Amino acid sequence: MQRNDEEQRAERLARSFLRGDLSRRSFLGRAAGFSAAALAATSLGAVLDACTKATTSAGPGGVPATGAPTAGGMLQAALTGKPDTIDPATSTIYTGAQVYDNIFNKLIDLDEANNFYGQLATKWTASDEKTWVFDLVDTATFHNGEKFGPQDVVYTFERILDPKTASAYAPLYDAIAKVEATGPTQVTFHLKTSFGPFLSNVANNGEIVNQKAIESTDPSRTAIGTGPFEFVEWEQGDHITLKKNESYFETGKPYLEGITFKFLLVDQSRVDALRSGDLNWSDAVPLQQLNTLKSDPSFNYVTSATAGIPDYIAMNTKQPPFNDKLVRQAVYSALDRDAIRQLAYFGAGESGIEEVPTGSSWFDGTPLVTPDPDKAKSLLQQAGVTTPIDVEYLGLPQYPELLKTGEVIQQQLKDIGINMSIKQVDVSVWFDAFIKGNYQITSAYQERTIDPDNFYALVVHSGGDINTTFYANPQADQLIDQARTETDTQKRFDLYKQLRQIVFDDAPIIFVHYETINYLMQKNVVGSSVNPTLELRMQNVGFTSPS
Repeated sequence: MQRNDEEQRAERLARSFLRGDLSRRSFLGRAAGFSAAALAATSLGAVLDACTKATTSAGPGGVPATGAPTAGGMLQAALTGKPDTIDPATSTIYTGAQVYDNIFNKLIDLDEANNFYGQLATKWTASDEKTWVFDLVDTATFHNGEKFGPQDVVYTFERILDPKTASAYAPLYDAIAKVEATGPTQVTFHLKTSFGPFLSNVANNGEIVNQKAIESTDPSRTAIGTGPFEFVEWEQGDHITLKKNESYFETGKPYLEGITFKFLLVDQSRVDALRSGDLNWSDAVPLQQLNTLKSDPSFNYVTSATAGIPDYIAMNTKQPPFNDKLVRQAVYSALDRDAIRQLAYFGAGESGIEEVPTGSSWFDGTPLVTPDPDKAKSLLQQAGVTTPIDVEYLGLPQYPELLKTGEVIQQQLKDIGINMSIKQVDVSVWFDAFIKGNYQITSAYQERTIDPDNFYALVVHSGGDINTTFYANPQADQLIDQARTETDTQKRFDLYKQLRQIVFDDAPIIFVHYETINYLMQKNVVGSSVNPTLELRMQNVGFTSPS
């Protein structure tokens, strides 16, 4: 079993390097940790052999790497959307995480090959299925001068679990019975039960905060962490500025003097700004230009086939007509996912099947649903619906692909007798309506879906903090709970396969697309990578020449 696990990790590492997700240096360093048996049994051996014989390394898209980052420079970076807050415990909009993950550190994280590595932890071991011990670094300091220690870890997770915090991520940690400092550089997690996704969840949403910092400021507007960058200012609706943490515990990092994150629409103006130098880095580009831009020698381009975001259609099961399962099933049957990918995403990414991409070890092989308008019409008849019926779709112009998805669906539903109007609103208005259930149907996404539990415990489980469809099925809840407490990977895999079939049948949500991430930057900006947790990790980014 151990060898099989190692071989899987070896294959992922080889694929990551071949996609251009890793530098040659990083690849060689990580490949050195594999056994000769794993190298011989997988493609990693051949890739490693070819790499060590090569005289030059390649960057994204096969373009020769432009060099290592040097110290200095202020990065002008474009982000999609606007943060709701920069408090890791309460933020639920991905743009917020893109910013605050450069301010905070976690105990552990995931590298591009989905292997755990330490940030504030130097070692983590399970003394039994319900006890995890983390040894901590002794050199990290918060931006307010407070020395990092085990008490900060205890406070962080107690705060997330405190109902007064109202953290959407509390369900990810509800298996925790107690967190205690068990030494000057050690913390121990005592769990109520065995918990399969524990490490993944700690790596996903476990940014460590400081009690004094939280209680002396407004944490939603001012972030104080141990990370590579310090918060400077937030001009609402326009930008957030960070500066270099001169006392960062990772030697030589970060390279940049600072970053200005600008909240910009994904349109031609981004490309123009990258060409002019007003922008140096962008988290997205107009997808209709993607094939041209990713091979443009003026830019560096980074993507990943296995790290991205599932986009889905959400239907409010408390409001008619979607309180009727038959109507939801009709929508499920009517949608043409391939057409959505081609028309809304210009062929990028994958047509929606599950909460993970086909390259994930959690993907169970479910085939893409073939649209069946006749079946959809029959389901509406069984529901006793007199067509045409009118529904309203809540649209997000800040996310052009999601808005375009609504436009494509509008036509597909019209063909079965559902007239869907589209109401465009700002992301803050959309989010308020989405959380409170003041909508009928909309597009949504769930970032950081590494382990299926990250999706189902929050979005599908009855009472889940991001269950905005208000779906409830005791059988689904039971499978989610069972999969969480199971530690055997294959058994968890089988449980999620059963769960998906229930969700497909009840159809409170419909996966329509798996969105791959596309970073575009000026040629002299290097070190960027697309990571499983979708953190930007700007401490690794820098200019090869003055900006």
